[in-house]
Amino acid sequence: MNYYAKIFDGSISDLSRFGDTFPVADDQKNRVMHARLAFGDNMLMFSDNMPGATIDFGNGISLSIGLTDEQQARSIFGQLAEGGKVTMPMEKQFWGALFGMVQDKYGINWMINCEEVHG
Repeated sequence: MNYYAKIFDGSISDLSRFGDTFPVADDQKNRVMHARLAFGDNMLMFSDNMPGATIDFGNGISLSIGLTDEQQARSIFGQLAEGGKVTMPMEKQFWGALFGMVQDKYGINWMINCEEVHG
């Protein structure tokens, strides 16, 4: 979570661990049951797998972030790409937005979309 808090320039709150709420094995107590990462007007929520659940690495999910600041979008995209891989470079798209896709170092797929702001 600290990795993402740095990338999104956000703050973590409402952190609770499985060991705070349920009787779990000692090696499961510090796993995150719930936490929030707030950045700007946005929020991501996190949870580790339930204690005892199998963890499989896979590509079954993509997270999408919609932004309106090109510099912020490029910064977030670049930081997520460090240690990961770019699957679609950040480029202007036919719908008028700057868009790119990246898989971060933890295997999470991200779609970064930056709409043009007209004002």
